[in-house]
Amino acid sequence: MLTTMIAIWVVVTVILVGLSIHRSIFIMREDDTIFLSKGDRSKSNEYANISQQLNRLEFVLKIFPFSSGGLMLLIAALWLYQRFYG
Repeated sequence: MLTTMIAIWVVVTVILVGLSIHRSIFIMREDDTIFLSKGDRSKSNEYANISQQLNRLEFVLKIFPFSSGGLMLLIAALWLYQRFYG
């Protein structure tokens, strides 16, 4: 059981690292502020879509660290329980 939980923790942590790298690459390519002329109004929809994707990614990146940390605490508690009572 402990090895299964460690495997799940590794998967969650690898996903967290991968999403963090993806976010940093995504942010690095985009500017914080854009200036559009009247002729560039079609690009505003594109930038709105990019902003929406970044907001979704930020939400997911708020969940995964807590999941990883919670799993790590649960694994530590289970290991201690097995060590002293198992």
